[in-house]
Amino acid sequence: MGVIEIEKKLVKGAIYGFLIGLALALVFIPDTITRIDSNMTTIYSIPIREYLFELLRFAVKTSLATTLVLWIRESYTGSRKKGEPSFVIGFIKGFVIVFVLIILVLIVLSLVTIFISR
Repeated sequence: MGVIEIEKKLVKGAIYGFLIGLALALVFIPDTITRIDSNMTTIYSIPIREYLFELLRFAVKTSLATTLVLWIRESYTGSRKKGEPSFVIGFIKGFVIVFVLIILVLIVLSLVTIFISR
């Protein structure tokens, strides 16, 4: 497999990772902050500029992580023979691994912040 083919795969992975990361960020990152005190709930709306930067940050991180996973995968597996799994299967596996790792890190960070705030 030539360098150009690997580069095409990495660029495709980066673009798809960015788009999928942006879609996931729109779904999972809230645009409001809810703060609950003793008997009062306060809801703050995040400014649109700050919210867009947060979405873009998540999408770029997902894109970079997906590209890194694809690069590591390509460096270890080398060239594929005819009839082996296509790029899409490898991309989906890489994206799922990165997504699971991101979710686990977010869960750990949220648990840490919950225990710190108590």
